[in-house]
Amino acid sequence: MKNHQRRATLGAVAGGLLGAAFLPMAVAFADTYDFTPDITTFIPKQVEGYPPLIDELTGTENWKVFDVTTNAPFLVSLGGTDTETTIGSFTNDDYLTSTSYTALGTSVDFFAPAGTQIDLANFGLGFENEWMDIPSGADAGTSDLFITPFGDFALFGTGFSDLAAALTP
Repeated sequence: MKNHQRRATLGAVAGGLLGAAFLPMAVAFADTYDFTPDITTFIPKQVEGYPPLIDELTGTENWKVFDVTTNAPFLVSLGGTDTETTIGSFTNDDYLTSTSYTALGTSVDFFAPAGTQIDLANFGLGFENEWMDIPSGADAGTSDLFITPFGDFALFGTGFSDLAAALTP
């Protein structure tokens, strides 16, 4: 009996230490910025799929940098090609920019050149995943942001935190 209690106590301690180790990664961003499609600018060029099961639309569209904390878009617009896939209530936007975006901050700058790929998966009920691949420059690399009604969580990469640092006064 004592051996079982020791294992349970050791397991609880190990679980608590593991949770404490990952706590810094689980804290939501205070100032979060992301890229959001401006659906009023979407011009479909190609339509595929088997409605209503799956729809795939490809066309030109502008995306905006969006301040999640104030719920407001910036006036900046990124032009590019968007492929929107809808399966039931799940929507995925795969966006390839044809223009670049620069945010000059006081201590950090953010640059996304033409050819940056942004993938926004909308699972519904306020849950989304935004993945960004910047092909070149100081911010080159991939970043992943999990967007929830409870806050946004960086899964990996520094692209979204660099964007927030450049845009935060």
